[in-house]
Amino acid sequence: MEEQVVAAEQPVTEQAVAVEPPRKRRVNRAVLAENLWGWFFVIFLVIGTTVFIYFALVLSIWMSFTDYSADGRTLWDALGSIHSDGFLHWYKYMFSPQYNAAGDVTGTGISHDFWTTLLNSVFYMVGIPIGMALSLFFAVLISRDIKGSGAFRVIYYIPTVSSTVSIAIMWTNLFGANGLWESWFGTGLVSGNGASQWTQKVAVVIMTTWKGLGGSILLLCAGLNGVNESHKEAASIDGANAWTTFWRISMPQLWPTIFYCIVTSVIGGMQIFAEPQLIYGYYPGTGAVSASVDVTPFVGLIYGHYYTNHNFALCSALGFILMIIILLLTLVQFALDSRRDA
Repeated sequence: MEEQVVAAEQPVTEQAVAVEPPRKRRVNRAVLAENLWGWFFVIFLVIGTTVFIYFALVLSIWMSFTDYSADGRTLWDALGSIHSDGFLHWYKYMFSPQYNAAGDVTGTGISHDFWTTLLNSVFYMVGIPIGMALSLFFAVLISRDIKGSGAFRVIYYIPTVSSTVSIAIMWTNLFGANGLWESWFGTGLVSGNGASQWTQKVAVVIMTTWKGLGGSILLLCAGLNGVNESHKEAASIDGANAWTTFWRISMPQLWPTIFYCIVTSVIGGMQIFAEPQLIYGYYPGTGAVSASVDVTPFVGLIYGHYYTNHNFALCSALGFILMIIILLLTLVQFALDSRRDA
């Protein structure tokens, strides 16, 4: 009897399922409106990033394989053909010899200027560890609950928001010929009595370190305020002194902020251009003060010489090499940080 009932109900169930209309997925209008407003606010950033960064990057890399310059051809005409001397002409050109230490011409490349300006950019990054140490020192002092700490935060941050042009002019007047430094010590750093390429480089390092202190101090102060106070109290109860508490408790929690500052400083340091250019002028010396390759950074070689001479293909090749160098340095820093975490 039960089998007959099941057999009788089975067709009815299948028929009911067959004729049941599909349910439409209801649209949550609140979520849809939120997504549309979100895309409205970011669409211009997405378009700008795609066109002016990713598309421009691909276009620049392809341009480095051509012989594009201000020779009357359009960009699209130049992109349609590879350099007549070979696909990697400019990459061979930048590493081929130019002249030796005696000044004798040994080739047609730019290897001397390439390595000299690249090492200049590396030298200018000497201010990064100095600036990080000073920033951490001042951040620890300012983060303490002392009177006037807020005023000191503003004072240290003023150089960061100040115009680079005004700071370069001030630096030239302080450390240049007949400047305050020369009147006190009888020698100039930027120019004047006793100035050399090394004093000029040191002047740029001092300026960039002083100008960048405010941003690092602000970030490190925020990181110190985020340190877990209960951990510090526990260490104090266990008998740890102030130095041990800072080194064992605060520093590990502060390390992500320090790592961020180091990575961004290295990326910016390899692209340094404005500060030396404003003080010394373009290489090979079209400014008020004639700059030499001995103080010119790598970007100064790209923009100050080859771009102004309309050699756009070589500029693209040099820029691509700089991008690879920055990428490798960043990957090395992340690898070292991963080993530290492990």
